[in-house]
Amino acid sequence: MKSSEWLKNIFSIAYYLMIFGWIILLGFLLYAVFINPWDILKILRDAEEFKIESGNALYTTLTYEILSGGFWIYIFLLFKNLMKNLLAGQLFTRFQIASFRLIGQLIIYITIIDALAYFIFRIIFQGRLRISADLFDFWFVIGIGLFSIFLSSIFNNAKILKEENELTV
Repeated sequence: MKSSEWLKNIFSIAYYLMIFGWIILLGFLLYAVFINPWDILKILRDAEEFKIESGNALYTTLTYEILSGGFWIYIFLLFKNLMKNLLAGQLFTRFQIASFRLIGQLIIYITIIDALAYFIFRIIFQGRLRISADLFDFWFVIGIGLFSIFLSSIFNNAKILKEENELTV
């Protein structure tokens, strides 16, 4: 059970770090909108994904990153709640089944939306089409989402077997 505590702690740390990063992005957006976007453009001038050279591109990118980050924070919150429920004792509950399914679906949706958004942003902001070699990350995260959905079906089958076992005793 020590490994499960470690996993719960890792999810908690990642969750709070994501919130911290999200707050920084929100601060950048608010600073850019209300004070001076050119200061933020200087900071983000050499971004790895694509170069941001205009105020509108900056607003669009930061707004999208805030929305995407919010979804990832929600996914990690669901993971935290699921881990707390799993460690509380009872297994194969409806909450656990629904949580695994929802987490898997959200991971798949947000990963596909992120990939499409970065593809569109590259076309719009750089004016050219570039296919990157980070497909491993894309498929790995999709695989994690599918594995979560698979765990949901395993937990559902185990719940049914557990209920049948309790009825026969």
